[in-house]
Amino acid sequence: MKRTQLQRRLFTFFDVMPFTFTAVVFVILFAFAYSYLTVNYNLGELSSQTVFAAVAEYLLLFVFAIVILGFFSALAAYIIFAVRIRQNKKCLQILFDIISDKKNSTVSLANLRINKLLFPLFGSVKVRFLFENKFITRKYILSSKKFKLFSTKNFETDIIFDFPDVKNYVLESVKFYFEDYFSLFSFSLNCVANAQFYILPSNRSKPDIFPNPVSQQNTQNRTNIIKHLPGEYLHFKDFENSDDVRRIVWKIFAKNRELVVRIQELRNNYASKYMLYASFFNNRDLFLQTDNFSRFFLTYYKNSVFDIYSEMKKNRKLDTGIKFDQTINVASESELLPKEMFEISAAEWQNNLPPDDFYKVGDVSLFCISSFVSADDVEKLLNVTNKLSVIVFVKLGDALKSNILKLFAENIFIKPKHGSMDELRLKFLFSPLSKRLTANEKKIIELLNKGNNTFYVV
Repeated sequence: MKRTQLQRRLFTFFDVMPFTFTAVVFVILFAFAYSYLTVNYNLGELSSQTVFAAVAEYLLLFVFAIVILGFFSALAAYIIFAVRIRQNKKCLQILFDIISDKKNSTVSLANLRINKLLFPLFGSVKVRFLFENKFITRKYILSSKKFKLFSTKNFETDIIFDFPDVKNYVLESVKFYFEDYFSLFSFSLNCVANAQFYILPSNRSKPDIFPNPVSQQNTQNRTNIIKHLPGEYLHFKDFENSDDVRRIVWKIFAKNRELVVRIQELRNNYASKYMLYASFFNNRDLFLQTDNFSRFFLTYYKNSVFDIYSEMKKNRKLDTGIKFDQTINVASESELLPKEMFEISAAEWQNNLPPDDFYKVGDVSLFCISSFVSADDVEKLLNVTNKLSVIVFVKLGDALKSNILKLFAENIFIKPKHGSMDELRLKFLFSPLSKRLTANEKKIIELLNKGNNTFYVV
């Protein structure tokens, strides 16, 4: 059994248990205290033993009563909530939204609305979100330790997410935990929920990239200006109901009693659009998708693609578009944010469509690839590319690039925080992926230098 599978099974086992790790520690300490008092009970005078026994008995009864009160208050709140969920599933509503904070950066939050939520006596209610691909969040506290036992009002709260990965999160279920005031007991209830939200890419830098424009997909558009064209019947046709009345040639009607109209002039929209093609190809022979760093590198690549697209759209007067090597269905959009942000957020690594086949889809101004593309794939791409197409190579290795001596000096005595950048850099430094990534990036840059296309390394 793999280590990750064992950890997941242990997590699932302890997650459904009605007691917490604090309760286990409490029982162990209680057992040691009872053993110590039993051994030393017969020491001293008889009167002292009697007083000590009476004090210990009342103290144990008091502690036991407090623990039992917390147990039943948490259990009662759990049972009432479970009955309400079964009777009316609409009593729980979850709405996801994207807002801007004080620093003008976008953050995602979940708005929970629960009809008549009952809190344990001086206890708390916690919630955990379970998304697709078995992604589980930490516990979020919905209540403070205040007296809310008889609260019958509708409960509403906002939870701000601090997820690092830029992606589309699809919610599968929500798990509620009803805990007592000592956090000794925890009764969990899993509620099915269907919702989703996006962690959107953000601007990090402004790359100086100069793409070449390509033609529109519809190369011909009719003009809106009426022009007199020479000739008699060569540029005319019979009048139809869909034709503009202003184009009727009245001279011909006066002469032959036939309604004819001038044929509209056609205009060619050649080289009037910038098209960015973003390849999310991940070569299985080179890099495994199950690698621990694949999610981090995907977020870094998405932010890089968004930087390139934003700069193209900002500095160019012509139309700008973006295409992906996968089908992306954006489920929700915001009026204040462009649709491309949601599309980039929903993109994933894929290994079915290599860059050279994706390039053949249409006209390309800018073609973006990552370090997860092998050097052989880049060579095939260069063989089919037009000389006018610009290639942008995103070096993923720079995302975790660091000073080795400084990194060791900062973390030699203090263990880096779990999930922090320092921890990722240390793991990546000793990972086999680091050497493979560096060697592949050198080969790709050599091929780009030998090719005829203009390229940029970001």
